[in-house]
Amino acid sequence: MDFQTKIATLKQYESECYQVCYYLARNDKTACKAAEEAMVTLFTSEDFWTADELKRRKAVQRAAMGSCMKLLKHEEIAV
Repeated sequence: MDFQTKIATLKQYESECYQVCYYLARNDKTACKAAEEAMVTLFTSEDFWTADELKRRKAVQRAAMGSCMKLLKHEEIAV
């Protein structure tokens, strides 16, 4: 799959990813950063690109939760 196709596919999941991050973070700045990190993770995941729609949605949720929790933990330590 070429770069442009991957980007177009990821755009389909961008809003859902951000929503998960915002639900957890309750902060736009953290949610944006977490969603961006999750999208990068998904872009580089071979499993994501070979998965069906349901597995991709679950992967988006897992990546969003993982990146958000990592950022929140880092913010908590910094405070």
